[in-house]
Amino acid sequence: MKTAVKHALLVFVAARLLLAVWSIIVPVLLPAPTTPDPILRPYQGQPHLTEGVTGLLLEPWQRFDTLHYMRIAEEGYAYEEDSVFPPLYPLASRTLGYLFGGGAAGNMWAATLISHVAFIGVLIILFMMTDADLGSKSAARTLIYLTFFPTGFFLLAPYTESLFIFFALTSIWAARHNGRFGVAGLLGLLASLTRLTGWVLLIPLAYEWWRQWGKPLLTHKRGNQVGVDAGEGSHPVKLFFGWANLMAVGLPGLGTAIFLIWRWAVGIPSLATIYQQYWYQSTGIPGTDLIRALETMFLGGHSRQGEFTLWFDFFCVILLVVSTYFVFRKLNVTYGLYSVLLLFFMLLPVSELKPLYSFSRYTLAFFPTFMILAQAGENPWVNRAVLYTSFILYLYFTGQYFIWGWVA
Repeated sequence: MKTAVKHALLVFVAARLLLAVWSIIVPVLLPAPTTPDPILRPYQGQPHLTEGVTGLLLEPWQRFDTLHYMRIAEEGYAYEEDSVFPPLYPLASRTLGYLFGGGAAGNMWAATLISHVAFIGVLIILFMMTDADLGSKSAARTLIYLTFFPTGFFLLAPYTESLFIFFALTSIWAARHNGRFGVAGLLGLLASLTRLTGWVLLIPLAYEWWRQWGKPLLTHKRGNQVGVDAGEGSHPVKLFFGWANLMAVGLPGLGTAIFLIWRWAVGIPSLATIYQQYWYQSTGIPGTDLIRALETMFLGGHSRQGEFTLWFDFFCVILLVVSTYFVFRKLNVTYGLYSVLLLFFMLLPVSELKPLYSFSRYTLAFFPTFMILAQAGENPWVNRAVLYTSFILYLYFTGQYFIWGWVA
């Protein structure tokens, strides 16, 4: 635990200091307007924070989805397009924001703090998980590869990335390494109230339940592998805990269901309608956007024509497909199920206007991919290739983000 905390804090401080300095340098090197504009720089009605320490530290992060979260924190779901974002992150930002004086600035400080604390938690748990499977050297590389992945700066931004990944990691850790399915289910519930993709945790948790409890309960044999004694026979207490754990496994799906039912109850149009009307996406056959992306990259004809970010989004899809195969082969079924279901869910949206939008940011949630990369990074040449390429793109994409350039 001490080693994990040490590595996590070192990586966090390095990234935080780097981005603090970079956010000051970039506007000087590449001066660009940051004043509100309904098309180019939509602040979603939120005040532009420019004064004092708040302006210096927070203004570069007042970008894109952050402003939707802050609007929800301030006004609730007053705007239909915001209703695709589950409530936990903006609600927590609003609640904690009172400690910073409330209002837009207070909410931004709170949202940033939540992301930072969650990110430290991600680094600690990820180190422990990787260390258990691959050893401490691979664990250290995993933290660096994730943090300085080209879109890794979103882990420190007022986005849901860090909070969602924290809940996903701790949910799987609680089930797989501790056999605590009640805790795992509650953490999965929080994940699904943070991002719509949280429901996918239901399947890997269900697999872990089957591995640890299902076979012993159904065959009346001793079979738990993580220290929870399922016992022999069908003792009523053990049966109760076994089936109670199965109920807990369903909590991630319950979180998503609660959010969808609430939207329906208050009269908000369906997610499909909102995504199509405001976000220019519909649900289609997984892989359709890959074809559209290839057409755009080589033939043009869509709004993302000529975007380097589209090429990188496409690369991320290939990376995830290949790495997920190796997750099943070299890690374990639990991580593989998490990865394949998350990938399937992410490939469902189809957009003629913006294929594969934000895929490089969503890649951050695939923690097993970074474990596989870290294992491959035992080769010095692979390690250098990953580090050098990632870090250069990390600085480039972060700079783009700070001057209102679209990244993911």
